[in-house]
Amino acid sequence: MKPMRLLFIILATVFTTKTFATDVKTLTCSTAKSEIHSVVVDFPRSVNPLSPFIGFLSFTATVSVYKYDVKVYENKNVRVTPEVYTTDINLRGDAEGLYLRLYPQVVEGEFSHYIGQLFINDLDKKAYFNFKDISDQPGLDCR
Repeated sequence: MKPMRLLFIILATVFTTKTFATDVKTLTCSTAKSEIHSVVVDFPRSVNPLSPFIGFLSFTATVSVYKYDVKVYENKNVRVTPEVYTTDINLRGDAEGLYLRLYPQVVEGEFSHYIGQLFINDLDKKAYFNFKDISDQPGLDCR
C-alpha cells in the first residue's frame, strides 16, 4: 500500500507541475502597427494555453490598451470562449465593440507565447484601435 501511495504522490506532483508550469494570468502584447501602443490582457484566473477551457465554456478577461505606457482604453467585460470547438485552444474574446483573437504558439510540445489580433470600435468610450496582422507579422505578440 505504501509504494502505491508514494507512486500516486509522485505522479500527482509531476502532472501538477507540468500543468501549472505554462499557466498564464496576464499577457503583455506588443503591436505590429504601432510601437507606441501596447495591449494587456488580464485573466481573472490562471489559464493553461494548452487546455484553457477544462471545466469552463467561457471566462472573462480585461483588455487594456496603453499609449506610451499610459492607459487609454480598458474593457473589463470581455467574454473569452473557444474560437471554434469546445476543445479548441485558440481564444476568442468578444465584448461590445471589441474583438480579440489569441493563438497559442507551441514549440516542441511546449507553450511559447500567444499571437493574435485585436479590433476595437467602442462607440460608448469613443475608442478605435485596429491591431491586425501586417504582412508576416501578427497584429499582437503576447508574452
